[in-house]
Amino acid sequence: MTDIFESVNYVETKNAVKNMMNLYKLLLLRLEENQLPKMTAKYGLSFGGRASVRNTKSSVESYVIKKIILEGQIEEYVNKIISAFNRLDEDERKYLYLKYLTDMTMSDEQIMPQCHMCLRNFRELKKLAYVKFALALGIEVYS
Repeated sequence: MTDIFESVNYVETKNAVKNMMNLYKLLLLRLEENQLPKMTAKYGLSFGGRASVRNTKSSVESYVIKKIILEGQIEEYVNKIISAFNRLDEDERKYLYLKYLTDMTMSDEQIMPQCHMCLRNFRELKKLAYVKFALALGIEVYS
């Protein structure tokens, strides 16, 4: 396992995760309020999927079908991100949640006290969180 962490380009992988989390937040804008993923007490994400059946009896049926297909693709993508996120340890999920999924953007200096770690352990947690999440999504970048 150490060889994988050493061969992964941390900076580029971190940027890939950042881009993925930004895309995730944008995709959530397309989902209905009652479909949005919810954060659990242990920083896991749960996603209910579709809450209603779409009406395809519109005069613009092809547009509606395309929209339904797009929403299905968005839900599939969101589910993939949630699945990868939930495979992380609780501390790793907490870090990524506080960094990317809260309403306010938090700096590492603001997050570290909430993780109750010294600087060295916090840096290791960050690296593990980014690399493991990227590996789970298949977006890691190698040196």
